[in-house]
Amino acid sequence: MMKILGILPKIKRKWHSLRIHYNRVLLQDCLDCRLQKKLQEKISYHEMKLNNLFY
Repeated sequence: MMKILGILPKIKRKWHSLRIHYNRVLLQDCLDCRLQKKLQEKISYHEMKLNNLFY
């Protein structure tokens, strides 16, 4: 049980980093302004979550 609790923050950091990168790649080729806004919001969300994990 302790091993899982120790690994969980590392998994969360990896997940949010992966989602940031994925959404940035999508944003590069996106032409629709509404979709760009949603992707930017998703990037901001995952960046916020990633920053919260370090503090």
